[in-house]
Formats: sequence, structure tokens, C-alpha cells
Amino acid sequence: MSEYDNGESPSTAPWPVKDIVYVSIIGPVMLAAFLEWFLWLAAFLYCLVKVYQKAEHWSIKVLAIMMMFLFTIFRGIFLPVMVVTLPLPAAITQYFPEKMVSFLQWFAFWTFAVLLIVPWLFCVYRLVTSSLGRTKRIKQVLDDKTAPKTVIVMPVYKEDPAVLIKAIDSVVDCDYPAYCIHVFLSYDGGVVDEDYLKVVSHLGIPISLKSYPQSIDVTYKGARITVSRFKHGGKRHCQKQTFKLIDKVYADYLKRHDNLFVLFIDSDCILDRVCLQNFMYDMELKPGSKHNMLAMTGVITSTTEKNSLITILQDMEYIHGQLFERSVESSCGAVTCLPGALTILRFSAFRKMAKYYFADKAEQCEDLFDYGKCHLGEDRWLTHLFMIGAKERYQIQMCTSAFCKTEAVQTFRSLLKQRRRWFLGFITNEVCMLTDIRLWKRYPVLCLVRFMQNTIRTTALLFFIMVISIITTSNKIKNLPVGFIAVSLGLNYLLMLYFGAKLKRFKAWLYPLMFILNPFFNWLYMVYGIFTAGQRTWGGPRADAAAAGDHISPEEAVEQAKAQGDELNVNLDTFRTAEEEKKVVPIHPSEKVEGRFAAPEQLSNGYYLNREDSALTLSQVMTQFPDIPRIPLQSRNSFDSVFTGESGETSICMPRRIESIMGEEDLAKLYIARQAQRSSSSIVDPGESDYANITNGTGLSQENSHGSLDSVTQSLLTIPTNSTVSVSSTPLALPDTTLDLSRSSHLMRSPLGRNSPQQPYWDESAEGLESESHPSLVPLQRPNRARPKKLQKKRLWPFKRSRDADDLV
Repeated sequence: MSEYDNGESPSTAPWPVKDIVYVSIIGPVMLAAFLEWFLWLAAFLYCLVKVYQKAEHWSIKVLAIMMMFLFTIFRGIFLPVMVVTLPLPAAITQYFPEKMVSFLQWFAFWTFAVLLIVPWLFCVYRLVTSSLGRTKRIKQVLDDKTAPKTVIVMPVYKEDPAVLIKAIDSVVDCDYPAYCIHVFLSYDGGVVDEDYLKVVSHLGIPISLKSYPQSIDVTYKGARITVSRFKHGGKRHCQKQTFKLIDKVYADYLKRHDNLFVLFIDSDCILDRVCLQNFMYDMELKPGSKHNMLAMTGVITSTTEKNSLITILQDMEYIHGQLFERSVESSCGAVTCLPGALTILRFSAFRKMAKYYFADKAEQCEDLFDYGKCHLGEDRWLTHLFMIGAKERYQIQMCTSAFCKTEAVQTFRSLLKQRRRWFLGFITNEVCMLTDIRLWKRYPVLCLVRFMQNTIRTTALLFFIMVISIITTSNKIKNLPVGFIAVSLGLNYLLMLYFGAKLKRFKAWLYPLMFILNPFFNWLYMVYGIFTAGQRTWGGPRADAAAAGDHISPEEAVEQAKAQGDELNVNLDTFRTAEEEKKVVPIHPSEKVEGRFAAPEQLSNGYYLNREDSALTLSQVMTQFPDIPRIPLQSRNSFDSVFTGESGETSICMPRRIESIMGEEDLAKLYIARQAQRSSSSIVDPGESDYANITNGTGLSQENSHGSLDSVTQSLLTIPTNSTVSVSSTPLALPDTTLDLSRSSHLMRSPLGRNSPQQPYWDESAEGLESESHPSLVPLQRPNRARPKKLQKKRLWPFKRSRDADDLV
């Protein structure tokens, strides 16, 4: 019996009861681990086969075959390693050759040690060379002259008004100059409902208006906010329309500046107070910066009103997945995923990629592989696009000091659906990245690390089996691979202890709990995602699949599926029309995007040259002989990407200032509120200088056809008359004289809300406007006195008349 206790039981001896109990418990877990191993191998090979079938070039096919061979070899080696590493009873292990077992165990230990320690060292290097935490990295005080201009794009779809207002407040309350913040609050849907009215009322827009323009400009807490409503078409469509509006508003500004950045966030994200300025520090303001950083993502953490096991695991997973995995990727050259919840881009470079970024691919989807790549994993697909478009490494990075919070998933069902979407989007785009030779040339270390980590994926169930063997006393600790456990658990736990202490998120110290439980959740995510990938509904009564047709576009069908609660509930067979049969979703980004994701070239006169914004040039359109050489008349001869191809379908109107649609009573209230805000704050409202910058001067007592205006309303219309006023970053004081209001006048405004310059121009068309279409623009009666002769001969107001009487450009 003692011989059996020492692990040398003869084959004929009966099994002890403890071994029988142990095997009965561990058997299902071992089968689950084997199923996971097989499914991951099959899913990865399936995606590689799809890449081979859809490849546009022979080099892609060669690389796909190489990936199939290498991945199968590494996964095949892993299977016997898994068997000899498991703490099986002696009655089974006695049949294993000792030399083979020893070799495989040492091979497994050193392989896992290298594949875990090397990324760990990359992460440590990244943490040492960058700042981690919510500390303010810019020591000097920023103002509207030193701070880069930041545009925040926030798509909104059926968001709770309280949550949305909290997100808006987190942006405008950032430790960043309000002058340099411009929020584009874009509703995915043109309906003016109760939720919309609650939000605009909070921003200071009257809810008593009969109709609302498509886009409204309002000043809120010193920052400019543009509230827009677009036709329902999904998040990508909403971002696309918002980009076209931004590009129109800032077109002239970008000719002289390259300090405009666009931040994409979700409508439920809460920005940290120093998030914006820490982003700007890494993107533009860091001492010795080359000013060539193109894109960055920050740290997204979860928040919840009620803690549960699911929310705690999500919080730890967010911290580990971003601060560890993305830090490793940043050290290797670029992050592989720029999430839409928190991503900042250099706008001048992004506008060159917009045509490809916003291209609608739903109608070109042939199968689930295309759908998963372009829609379920669109963040990774777009990051792949940027990685090819960038000119060098380390231009797409992770900012470890820019934080935001998002609401954690509360129910297990919602979590399972979310992770299924993430898994399908991940695996399809991961295979596309690993078969792109351009990425291997530019980011060789990154691609190698990603490939090797994929080969050892789905190994976490082994640790749980070892724990069971100790609990059931079937094995002793000395018989377990302690070195393997120390490397895999110990190094990661050291980092999580540091993250928890540094960020004061002490839930991260519960990492051993995540280490034990997460293998089961990850197993469920992958197995469920693979087995239900071809099904169109998630449990419950079957719903009709969203299909495209004569009146429903593929993009609208996708949104219909989302509204039903399942993004996979789509009929892809109806997406491809006769015109699209010859078009397919590209496996890799086009060669045309190589090098396009770059900052513009600055000319000697201070202007920036934005060349090759699209593949369609003016010379090809304006002549019947495009092949004949032409004499170059200008340095830039191409259309902007927003005006060509698939990105210029819908016209965009300039936003209207809130003052242009308000009545006299509301204008008076607005002026009083701004005066009160001005007296309580040293920061001047950027919209105040446009309409209510009153220092000297008195209200006019002129009368119009609708009666007399009160002194407060008249003072709102008091503006300077000197046509040579220079642009200033501070509000301009008014002279003692007042403007003759015999004609309507408008101000030329800069994109950030200041006058540039503060010069009025006459608008003859205002006298013929109907009050129904523009209720706030009441034509003033022309006085009987004659105008001076000099003004009759030559106008002093050289500005071009606006297309619409109330547009401010």
C-alpha cells in the first residue's frame, strides 16, 4: 500500500476512492478544456481559409497557408503538453514514458515562461517610460492660445437624459479651457421627443419652439455645443454625418492650423477631469514632441450603482486588459484596437482617411465572416486601416493617464451577447491582421507577439484542474508545476497589485478570483459564440431576420437587428444587390490608404497643404481627356473625401446659433443669465462677444413693425461698427457709438464661437424674409433719412452675403 502512496501503484491494483472521486469531478472539466482547444483551432483555421478564398493577391494566399501550418503545429504540440501537465492519478500516469513527460513539461514551462515574461517586461517598460494615473501632467495653466482645439463627437441613440447630461457635464467641466472645447451632440434619429427636449432644455435651448433646426449652436458653461439630429442609420452613419459637419465648420481653420483634434466617446462615458489635457500632452504638448502622433486611446474603466460578481469581474478585466495588453501593444509599435468609447485623432490626418473610414460595407457582405469583420469588429477593422495609413511606428498609441468610465453590463445575458459580439469581431480581424504582410514589415514584434499569444490561448482551465486536485487530496503541491503557476499568476498579480494601489481601485487586488473564475466565463463566451454564430436569434421566440429590400438599405437592416436585441439576426443573402454582386469586402485595407494617415505639410507662408484628400481629382472630372497632361494651376487638385464616393450623399447645413431662433423674451433671459455668469466667473462666455458683449453704450429705442424692443433686447443687438477691428482672444469693448439698425446684420464667426473679425455686413435679403421660416429675424424698417453719398458709391462691408440670413459661418 505504501508503494501506491508513493505514486508507484501497479496496473492491477484497484483505484483508491479518492482517485475515483477526483476523476469523476475532473473528467467533465477536462472534456471542456479539450473542446475549447479544438474549437479555437477550428475557428482560427476557418477564418484563415476564408482569407485564402477571398484573397485579392497571391501573397495573401501564401501567408494564409503559412499561418495555417504554423498555427496547427503549435496547437498540436500544446495537446500532449496539456495531458502530461494535468495532475492525473498515478494509475494513469504510470503508462507515460518518463523521458517524454519530462521533456514536454520542461518545454511547456519555458515556452509559457517566455510567452508570459516577455510581454510582462514590455508592459513594465511602458509603465516606467510613461505616466500612469489621473495626475495632471501639464504643469502650466492652459488658455485658449496654448491649448489645442478639441472637438468631441458624442453619438446619441435612445440614451437616458440623466446619463447623457452627466456625460456632457463631464466634458465641459474638464480642466481644459472652455474656449477650446466644442461638443457635437449628434442624435441618431430626427425625432424631437421628450428625451431630446429634456437635454436641450438643460443646455439652455427653449422648448417652446414650434420647430427645431437640424443643428443648433449653444454656449453651455463656456463651451460650444452643437446639437444635431440626423436620419437614423446607426452609430457609424451618425459619426459620418457629424464629421461632414465638422469638416464644413472648420474648413478655413484647418488651412492655417494643425492643432485640431477629434475625440470619439460614447454617450454614457464619464470623462476624468484631466482626461483631455493628458491626451493633449501626449498628442501635442509633450516637450520635444514631433507633433506626429495620429491616434490614441485611453483607459476605460467600468462603473455601476450596484456591485455584483459580474460587475467586479468586468472591472478587473477592463483594468488588466487595457493596462497590460494595450501597454504591451503600444511598446511593440501600435495598439490593435481603438475603441469608439474613447479614441482621439488628429483631425487633419483623419480627414484624409474619412472616405475609407466611413465607407458603408454592409451591402457588400457575402457571409458571416465579412459581417463580423466590418460590423461586429469595426473598431479593430478601422484600427487596421489606420495602421496601414500611418507612415511609421508609434503613431497609434495608448495614453495611460487619460481615463473615462462607462456603465458595466448588469445581467449575465447581456454580458454573454456582448462578449459573443466581441469574440466574433476579434477573431475575424485578428486573422486579417496576421495575414497582412505590410503589418509584418512595419510592426514585426507586434505581429509575432500577437501570433504566439493566440497559440497559447484557452489554457486557463488547466489551473482550475490543478486546484481541484489539491482540494480532493488526489495530488500534493510538490507534484504540481509550481513554476508554471508562479509565472502565470505571480507576475500578473504583481501588476494588478500595482495598478490597484496606483489608481486606488482596490478591487484589482481580487485578481486571484478573476484568475480562477474567468476561465469559465471565457469558455462560455467562445463556445457560445462559435455555436450560435450562424443563428439569428438568442433564445426566446424566434424573430424575423432583418432583411434588406427596395425600401430598406443593408445599413438600416443592421440597425433593425440591433433594435431587436441581436445584431446577428440579419439575412445576409438580401444585402447584395445586382449592382453590388461584383463588389466584395476587401480582406485588407486598400493600397490607396498607405501613408494617407499623416499630418499635412506646412508651407512657407504658414498655410497647411491638404493634398490628395480623395482618389477623384478635379482634372479627371473637368476635362474630357483625363490622360492628356495638363498644366498645373494649383497645388491641390482633388476633392475633399467628404464630397466624393460614398461619403457625400447627404447635404449638411451649418448650425444655427440659439440666439437666431429665440424670441425677445428668451433673449432677455439669456442675456441676464450670461451677465450673472460673467459676474460670478472670470471666464468670458465665447458666445457672449457675439451677441451680448456690452461694456459702454446704451440700448437703442428704435421701433419696428412689431413694436418697440426693450432696452435689454436692444443691448443684445448692440455691436461695434468699426470695420478695422482686429481679431483678439479677449472680448472686444464696444465704442460709444452704436450701429444703425436700419438693416439686418450678421457676424462672421470662427468655428470656436469667437468673432473673426467682429465686422457686420449688410444683408439686403433679410428684408424679404418671412417671419414663419425665421421667427427670430424680424426685418427692421429702413429710416427715411438718406444714406451718406460715400456709402452709396462704395460699400465698406466686403464680406460675402450668407446663403441663409441666419447662418453664421
